[in-house]
Amino acid sequence: MAGIECQDLRKAYGDVQALDGVSFASEAGKVLALLGPNGSGKTTTVRILTTLTTPDSGWARVADNDVVREAPHVREAIGLTAQETVIDKFLTGKEYMGGVAQLRHVPRGDRARETARLLTEFELDEVSRARVGSLSGGMRRRLDLAASLLGQPSVLFFDEPSTGLDPHSRKCLWDAIRRRADDGATVLLTTAYMEEADALSDLVVVLARGRVIATGTPTELKDDIDRRILALTLADPDQARKAAATTAALGLSSTAGDTPEALDVLMLRSGPPLLAILQRLEAEGVRVSDVIVRRPTLDEAFLQLLGQADPIREDKPQEASL
Repeated sequence: MAGIECQDLRKAYGDVQALDGVSFASEAGKVLALLGPNGSGKTTTVRILTTLTTPDSGWARVADNDVVREAPHVREAIGLTAQETVIDKFLTGKEYMGGVAQLRHVPRGDRARETARLLTEFELDEVSRARVGSLSGGMRRRLDLAASLLGQPSVLFFDEPSTGLDPHSRKCLWDAIRRRADDGATVLLTTAYMEEADALSDLVVVLARGRVIATGTPTELKDDIDRRILALTLADPDQARKAAATTAALGLSSTAGDTPEALDVLMLRSGPPLLAILQRLEAEGVRVSDVIVRRPTLDEAFLQLLGQADPIREDKPQEASL
């Protein structure tokens, strides 16, 4: 069953078409990463799916409920961490969690236990009695993330959740997301960190100019790039220069590696295969100490897709508030 499904979503702000026919779906128990440059339509999509705004046309269902006609049921089923952390600075962390638990209709007898469990999970026990205004930005962000999980929502939305988090806190977040997906929750994640999307997502949807320009697993998107980097370690700098000349004769471009003995060779699918390159190097007497073939990163796949889509635009007029 699809935990999130949308079809032909369209939304305009004046003359600006923020969404122009967006469609995708994500199954329960999966993590979907929604990627795109600023102004691509990510936030508008999240706002529609979380009932904070309505589409001009098209439809969407979250937890098997229509986001317009059954909005109250959608709100009961979801947890949301928005881009900005807004928490009353005069509350303690424990008071804030208790208030959110009440709003989420967590049974009275379960509130203290669930609040304590989430505070521990996000390593906030020691500061739970401190006022929010005294906490660092990263701690407030972790508190916001913990609160979004109260009531065990079946569908979770994380809009740029790693903003303000240090590497350790980011790992804590990643572990929490994986646990929820393993337990059957559907997760939609927007992020500017490609390594985050690569590590967590089962499916990636890339938006540009309010449209879906690519959909696939991280591996599929990376494999669509027609290049690999052949990282060679040679016996000495002279051998590296000889390897550069040899690969150039094969029509391959190369750049110097991290050391004088290293060479990075760009391999294309239309060019000679790896075995032919290594055989040519051996025939020319080039002494290769180590060979590594590096696949493209999700960053590289993302940038290539954006280059193809020419996505420079604004998601909304400056005066419109999303």
